[in-house]
Amino acid sequence: MTTTVPRQRADIESVWKKFHRTRSVTYRNQLVEHYVGIVNKLAEIMARRLWPRVSADELASAGYDGLIAAVSAFDPARGVKFETYCRQRIVGAIRDWQREIDPLGRSGRNFERTMNSVEERYQAEAGHPATSVEVAKRMGLSHGKFVKMKKTVLASHCVPLESATERFDDSRVASLVPADPNPGPVHHTERELIREYLTRGLKEQDRLIITLYYYEKLTMAEIGQVLGVSESRVCQRHADIVDQLRTRFADVPCDMVA
Repeated sequence: MTTTVPRQRADIESVWKKFHRTRSVTYRNQLVEHYVGIVNKLAEIMARRLWPRVSADELASAGYDGLIAAVSAFDPARGVKFETYCRQRIVGAIRDWQREIDPLGRSGRNFERTMNSVEERYQAEAGHPATSVEVAKRMGLSHGKFVKMKKTVLASHCVPLESATERFDDSRVASLVPADPNPGPVHHTERELIREYLTRGLKEQDRLIITLYYYEKLTMAEIGQVLGVSESRVCQRHADIVDQLRTRFADVPCDMVA
């Protein structure tokens, strides 16, 4: 049976009340359909950084799970707007999906990060690129194992030509940012723990700003689109958050938060 998505504020508030009273799947689905535009907008913005390796539709599919979870868990007594709360859950669901599809996994990404660091440091010290033998030696690996792991990393970055061709659209080129050289999830457990530690106690919207800016690498303008506010408002809020964090961690040793 097709459900009618409520359009007016009074209608949606009525559905929320019915859902909280009955926990009916029908009312839940109406709420999900009403807010699905938030998922699509957020997925489209985040996909620009990952295109053509990941499409907006793929991110949206993951984001829907976050929206459903947000509707099911939302508590209006917390005093937070649902639109703000659900964005945090949607971003979390998308990032979880990115981690799941990463062909390298955590160990592979750790290897890639260490390899890049060694290569950059060697270039700075010697004035010329390092050979695979030199990098392997500095990483404490046999040359054979290093070459095998590096091939795996490079393979994970390859984009099938037919996929890129199918998604290519001349009219969109100017609006696309360069594809992320590391399309898989590079935010490992350590960074997640740090993020949770730093943002603990922040408002839902402030946590989302930190996540989108520092972890998803969105611009202030793109974050404004996600939140439905102006770019200047995001910049102002970001500055306030940074000042708040500086005050909070002024007396905390650097190794506790870095």
